[in-house]
Amino acid sequence: MKSKRYYFHDKNHNIISEDQLIGKKMDDIECFLIEYKVQKLHTNERVFILKKSFFGIFKTKLHLYLTEDTVYDYVIQK
Repeated sequence: MKSKRYYFHDKNHNIISEDQLIGKKMDDIECFLIEYKVQKLHTNERVFILKKSFFGIFKTKLHLYLTEDTVYDYVIQK
């Protein structure tokens, strides 16, 4: 079973997929993630809420792991 791939877009309708996040600077990808609420803002990790369901109890989260403001890994948790 294939997992769903997430795509993000900015206000100019440029599209980036989740696997293209690795190696990008946060300044370059923040415009793609601006519509998502930030749950955690830290120098080593940022957590964005992609989707809420069942009155906000269940959340789909994007965890970005950073080193010197560059994404080196990500996880999407349901």
